[in-house]
Amino acid sequence: MVSDRRVVVTGLGLVTCLGLELEENWKKLVEGVSGIGRPTLVDSKAATIQAVGEVNAYDWQRIQETFREDSLAEGERRTLFALWAARSALQDAQALDGDSNRYRHGVILAAGLGINRIEDINRWTDQTGKFDFFRFGREYENVHRESLVRNLSHRPAGLIAKKFGLRGTQTTVTSACAAATQAIGLAYRNIRRGDADLVVSGGADSMINPIGLVFFVLLKAASTTSENPKSLCRPFDRKRSGLVMGEGAGCVVLEELSHALNRGARIYAEVVGYGSSMDAYRVTAPHPQGRGAAQSMGMALKDAQMHYKEIDYINAHGTSTKPNDLVETVAIKTVFKEYAYRIPISSSKSMIGHLLAASGAPEFVYTVLSVQRDEIHPTINLRHPDPKCDLDYVSEVKRSRPVRAALSNSFGFGGQNASIIAKKYNAT
Repeated sequence: MVSDRRVVVTGLGLVTCLGLELEENWKKLVEGVSGIGRPTLVDSKAATIQAVGEVNAYDWQRIQETFREDSLAEGERRTLFALWAARSALQDAQALDGDSNRYRHGVILAAGLGINRIEDINRWTDQTGKFDFFRFGREYENVHRESLVRNLSHRPAGLIAKKFGLRGTQTTVTSACAAATQAIGLAYRNIRRGDADLVVSGGADSMINPIGLVFFVLLKAASTTSENPKSLCRPFDRKRSGLVMGEGAGCVVLEELSHALNRGARIYAEVVGYGSSMDAYRVTAPHPQGRGAAQSMGMALKDAQMHYKEIDYINAHGTSTKPNDLVETVAIKTVFKEYAYRIPISSSKSMIGHLLAASGAPEFVYTVLSVQRDEIHPTINLRHPDPKCDLDYVSEVKRSRPVRAALSNSFGFGGQNASIIAKKYNAT
């Protein structure tokens, strides 16, 4: 894409198991504090999955009290997470009230599929096990307010646009674990080509419910061991046993540079490159040579007009699954060649879990902070290095070093891949 319009990050907002505030998240992250614990939203004794990155009850209550009207009307966790993160990002950007030209301000948000509630299936299932569509239609008002039936994927983006008066472009991205990075990439492109001046972007998801948990067990992707939850997510470790699910949201305010400067906005970093690809291989497994992952990273570098040696840090997808960690390592070596061994790499999921469709959003927030603050958070629980995953994963302890530019990766089920680059802002 050829354009003189530059895109900068002016606001950041988070909801994770580490907390609701930006500084709280970052402090815990760089100190290697895990927010993962036993599930409380489901019966943990009966659950196959014994570790989740769950937003704690106190923080959930804060969100509900802040959005009391929406909580009573909506109630669905993913949607309320999105509202909190979007409001936090707009407040951080000092753009919560905005200007009169909200027609140039938009929302591009990733969202998961929503909650399939067992009671909403059982209630209208007859004695033969068939779903009674006619009775369901007559009794639709009895569907639980948190159900997928009432909260489709576009609901969070639509509610953010309505509540904060964002009358410009509105898009919802639902493309598995790459969705949030794709949403941010689309927001970047939207501003760069002149279709918007400011876009709230990111993602929100929560699948910590019986059906959501079982889904990943059936895929054989989730860790089902009963070890200490805080040590269970161990990306790139030889003893990794599967992903640990998390929940929450992350939002960023992306803005055209002159628009940001004209209103005196603080600039965290500049977004300079984005790439997305499809493995076209298998629905539940990445290409063994990391073909699509390498392609998305290469496209991001080309879009940024950067040499791979200008990247000082990679926030990895790092799921703690056997195939994904290995494939991501292979793909990084393909793109960065011998320089791959000199780039610090870390996985945020080791401390917050896998936020599924939302995962790329907090990870991009953390990537931006690494660029702004020249700090790299560690990958915790990496105590038995996998000899096939032999790069520098910043094991256990944070690292302080100049970060001129950083790359954030998200690779999802179905072969979706997305990579985005944040760079130190330079006025010239």
